[in-house]
This record gives sequence, structure tokens and C-alpha cells, in this order.
Amino acid sequence: MPDFVVPDADPMDELRRWLSEAADAGVSNQAAMVLATVGPDGTPSARALMARAREGDSITFFSHYESPKARDIDANPAAEAVFLWTALERQVRVRGAVSKTTAEESDAYWASRPRNTQLAILAAPQSSMVSDHASLTKAKAEVTASADSDVPRPEWYGGYRLTPDSFEFWQGRPEDRLHLRAIYSREADGGWSFGLMAP
Repeated sequence: MPDFVVPDADPMDELRRWLSEAADAGVSNQAAMVLATVGPDGTPSARALMARAREGDSITFFSHYESPKARDIDANPAAEAVFLWTALERQVRVRGAVSKTTAEESDAYWASRPRNTQLAILAAPQSSMVSDHASLTKAKAEVTASADSDVPRPEWYGGYRLTPDSFEFWQGRPEDRLHLRAIYSREADGGWSFGLMAP
């Protein structure tokens, strides 16, 4: 069984270590996470996406600013992300406040994406109903034909930063089913309290 968290570890450092160990173990898409938000009517919604950066004390992801998740965040700027690596019997839950990244950060990420991805983002109205898939293919062909070699980031696309106020690290113990759960909660001074929770 992999090493478990130590009580005095910074939880973001611990998350980065677990992501690295998942990569070393050959887990595909180890930075994939399920992001749960709550809409203005109180209805929860969840979807899988990629955590594009885990720097400093936050997790960054990117989206259409007019998507359902964006509307949820506008109404309730909080979310929970779940990372799951079944091969390692591990899960991490991260909850906190969500805010937009700066335009400069969004520009830098957009510039790092392949041109084909940029064109697909421009062509597809994320989470909107379409008549059929052929309409998306046609829209992308039209965007491709008219686009400059340097594709600028549209204003309606950019990043979000999830700044955690709590973490739960879960390590499975198949031998006795007494799974380990380490809970971190942010204190008023910015530090972290630590405790263990029964499975």
C-alpha cells in the first residue's frame, strides 16, 4: 500500500505528491477530476474535467464562461472536486471557493492549446443543443476556413481557480476494510487543522 499522508503535511503539497505517484503508477488522465457545482435553484450538477494546474494554494480549470457550470459558479461561487485513482485505492475531495483567473492567465493557457483544439472550442457552443453532429462538423470547417493563423482567445472562454478550504484524503485498506481518511480544514489564520475520520 502506498504511504499515507503525514499529519503536518500541507494538503496542496500532498495532493501534488499523490498526483505524481498516480502518474508514476501509470494511471491515465491522473489529473482528471469530477467537479460538482450547485445552480441557483439548488440543483447539484457534476462533470469530469481536467485540473490544468495545481500551483500555489489553488487548482485551475478552464471552461466556456457561458456554460452551465459557469452559470452555477456565477450563482454560487463554490465547488467540490474529486480525484479518483482506483488502481491505487485512493481518492481526494477538495472543496472551496471558485473565482476567475486573470485574463493574462487565460491567454497563456489558450496559447498553449493545439490549434485544432482552439478551433473546436470556437465552433462548439458548449452544452447547447444542436440539430445533429454534422452541424458541428460544418461549423468547425467554417471557423477553420476563416480563422487567422494566430487564433485569439474569445472573451467567453477562460480559467477558474478553486481555492480549497477543506481536503479529504482517502486511502483504501482492502486487507481490513478500515480505510484511512485524513481531513484538513483551513483555519482563520490561513493554516490547516488536521484530523482522522472513521471510514
